[in-house]
Amino acid sequence: MRWFAYNGDADGICSMVQWGLVHGIEGKRVTGVKRDIELLDRIDAKNGDEVIVMDISLARNHNRAEKLVSIGASVSWFDHHLAGEEIPGIDMHVDTSNNVCTALIVNRHLGGDDSWAKTALYGDGLGHVLEEQDADLAQLGELLNYNGYGETLDDLLFHPDELMQLCLESKTPQGFIKTEAFNMLRDGFTSDIANTESIKMENGMYLLPNEPWARRVVGVFAHRLNSQSKGPHIIAIDKGATLQISVRGEEGIGELCAKFGGGGRATAGGIDALPKGEIPDLMNEIDARLSN
Repeated sequence: MRWFAYNGDADGICSMVQWGLVHGIEGKRVTGVKRDIELLDRIDAKNGDEVIVMDISLARNHNRAEKLVSIGASVSWFDHHLAGEEIPGIDMHVDTSNNVCTALIVNRHLGGDDSWAKTALYGDGLGHVLEEQDADLAQLGELLNYNGYGETLDDLLFHPDELMQLCLESKTPQGFIKTEAFNMLRDGFTSDIANTESIKMENGMYLLPNEPWARRVVGVFAHRLNSQSKGPHIIAIDKGATLQISVRGEEGIGELCAKFGGGGRATAGGIDALPKGEIPDLMNEIDARLSN
């Protein structure tokens, strides 16, 4: 049995599409909203099974990954997030550089056309590293990433696995852009992002309401802020006693979030539930980085 576990954002989807175009996606696939990264808990692999993981932090799934190896599963890991301690027996394809996404790592491994990898770079807010800019891929990457954000699958316009299959059926980003699914993503995003025009920074952060449109648009809103100035930028959704935090910046963001129980990569990270009493500590960390 072959298992796939992949992040439901643009990077995870584009990674899977590239794999599918070369090897197919037959098997059992596990994915979810972007913040549902402990996906290995839903994999019931046996001795001899193959597990392929894309765009998920090994550090956040370390114990489960060790168990998969111990029962005799073959595990391949493609990612750009904080990895933590290496696990012997895993075929590791991990690059945590601040100008790399998982789909680019997959493209290096598979070879071939890199248009889906470029789409993922745009989705992860890394399009600036490309020598030649492509407005169509930039829009698609942003829309695929937008669809991955939400508290539950009910917040999303498309289930990530459905969206991945639609992309795979289209074969190329240009093919998908001609579909009705693309139009639905574009229209939903246009409506949601318009709600952020009234959001201003207060007390060092941008605070969004705990509403479906905000939960969907928070990631793209964060990337857009980061493209305008170097940050770090804090975008928060008010959950009552806690805040759901997204942070963007130039470097060290995943490590910063890890100090508060979160995680991420070099330029982006998140904290699922930061107690409001810890906000001063987070802001002190941010202020220290801004002063350097």
